[in-house]
Amino acid sequence: MNNDKMNIADKGTRVGNFIIDSSIIFVLILIQAVILGGMLDVITNDNLPFEGIYFFVFYFFYYFLFEYFFGKTPGKYLTKTIVVNCHGAQPSFKAVLMRSIARLIPYDYFSFIFGQGLHDFISNTIVITGHHKIKAKSSVAET
Repeated sequence: MNNDKMNIADKGTRVGNFIIDSSIIFVLILIQAVILGGMLDVITNDNLPFEGIYFFVFYFFYYFLFEYFFGKTPGKYLTKTIVVNCHGAQPSFKAVLMRSIARLIPYDYFSFIFGQGLHDFISNTIVITGHHKIKAKSSVAET
């Protein structure tokens, strides 16, 4: 499928996805911090490196699991967008893995303002609008 035939999500929708998903991640981490801090006394000033690592691991898995298994995060679900590969099919494991790793690059959040997002470019994926029924994983080798 050609990118010209797909409804690529606009920048405003992408910002909406980011705000919704970031809010959900914040609330989930806050709930976990309250539970872990209260029950296990894990959250202290001495554990700041642990907390930073925990955030990045949680952030990575949030995006990886939702996009691999569903093709969308809750933010994309609410804005009716979905992640596909350049052929309009469900991205491969490797593509979603690369997409999720690329999100950890500083300033990746803002890269789409200047064109295709860095995590989209690295994983050769795009975000399209509409609740499309995407094709099974493409048989075309993906990089």
